Amino acid sequence: MTLKTLRSSMLIAAALLLVFLSAPNVRAQDDPNAPIKNLSFQNADIRTVLGFLADYGQVNIVTSPEVQGNVTFSLKKVDWRQALDIVCKTYSLTAVDEAGYIRVTPTKSYLDEVSTMEKHKFDKEKMVELSTAVMKIDNATADELVKTVTPLLSERGKVQTDKRTNNLIVRDVPANITKIEKLITDLDKPTRQIRISAQMIEVSTTALQELGIDWTLKTSRTVSTKEKYETTSDQTLNDVTNPAGTFTFTTLQDGWNLTSRISALVSDGKGKIVAHPEVTTVDNKEARIQMGQKIPIKQFDQSGNVVITFEEVGSLLKVTPHITSENRILMQLKPERSSYEYDPNGVIINTSNAETNVVVENGQTAVIGGLTTQDEIENHVGLPILKDIPILGYLFSYKKKEITNRDLVIFVTPTIVEDYASTDKP
Repeated sequence: MTLKTLRSSMLIAAALLLVFLSAPNVRAQDDPNAPIKNLSFQNADIRTVLGFLADYGQVNIVTSPEVQGNVTFSLKKVDWRQALDIVCKTYSLTAVDEAGYIRVTPTKSYLDEVSTMEKHKFDKEKMVELSTAVMKIDNATADELVKTVTPLLSERGKVQTDKRTNNLIVRDVPANITKIEKLITDLDKPTRQIRISAQMIEVSTTALQELGIDWTLKTSRTVSTKEKYETTSDQTLNDVTNPAGTFTFTTLQDGWNLTSRISALVSDGKGKIVAHPEVTTVDNKEARIQMGQKIPIKQFDQSGNVVITFEEVGSLLKVTPHITSENRILMQLKPERSSYEYDPNGVIINTSNAETNVVVENGQTAVIGGLTTQDEIENHVGLPILKDIPILGYLFSYKKKEITNRDLVIFVTPTIVEDYASTDKP
């Protein structure tokens, strides 16, 4: 043995002795999870270090024959697993947790091993005989599930749909078919449904005050009037030519008797129910409510022939509801109102629209308002016969103009259909 080799062995022995003496209390307590106060090695053989960590953590560590060399590091207050991970990461090693032991191997060898296993698995799948399974879809649409199932297929796998029976036909290796069947079972469940009740009412501006709603609010706050409500948002329309109006959004709180208040306004002649539609839609699916008319518009095709198309004009409300985990309802509201007027060049359609998200309780009402129209009425009042005399009639009559502001208010009430909400059959 040369002097240089003897000196190196003495340094290693001294380093190991220092490590064992640095944590005497831990060994006495026999606690492998206790942190190591001071862990320091100087040019120590890596196998010796791994052996020390295995002994300290009371685990089995198997070292690959390719793991060789010396390490130098100094750590404080780390547990044995942290020290193992630090050493492996620093010296391009990988610690693989196996059943009952930890295998330490060079990272490059480990990656080659994983690549070989994946190739072996792929080659094995090519040799497996394909199976065919017909999966019945009860609640969803088979076409909608194709995109969800496709990523689970192998390169040899295929999926088709049978629209007549609403079934999925999957051909793949048996292992993948089992995964797909489990996924279909989890996804093919009854979708909760929401009933959307909407009331479109035309009322005068002064009658809105009787409803306890003040559309002049521009900030989000709670206001107490005859009835309680909360302004959730106020939105201005996009810049359009001659807009039909602006939209304001509000929610009515509990205790607000909507039916009786509207009935009172209608009976007094201050309001008119334009429409009261009700639709039912599934969770996250858009419901569309429209009241209006179709206007014929003449256009010319490429050959110069006259083609008549019909544009829908009136009031349109699109509602996309979503039931939250707290059984509240998030509604994406898209109201739109359009009108038309004739022009020498054709027909001008004025459109105003907005979009907002409102969260309401089950059965709570959201209000969309602010769409104001003006009715101008001109009356010729005077003495009979005399008022109709040319020129002199002006002395016995006068003209009276009356402008009436009327607002279109839309009340939207979503209600969870409990028959579907409580259904969860296997």
